[in-house]
Amino acid sequence: MIGIMKRRLLTIVLALTFAVSVAPKSFAGNSDEDAPKLDARMDGYKDGNVALKDASGTGGAWMMMIVLGGLCLGVLFMNSKRSHLD
Repeated sequence: MIGIMKRRLLTIVLALTFAVSVAPKSFAGNSDEDAPKLDARMDGYKDGNVALKDASGTGGAWMMMIVLGGLCLGVLFMNSKRSHLD
């Protein structure tokens, strides 16, 4: 059986090895110099109003709030033999 100190040392060494080996791999593919510079004006897009028209309401959000509120209240009163003072 491995002693407590050996187990802690092994855990620390493995954690440090993982932490040090992950960082270089994450930075390897992020080269901004090779990325093409995109410009929408060069592709023929015109300047103008690009916002979406406000055709939606807030009914969906209200219905979701009612359903989630009912779910929360249902969980509160699920077991009638227990009270909130337990």
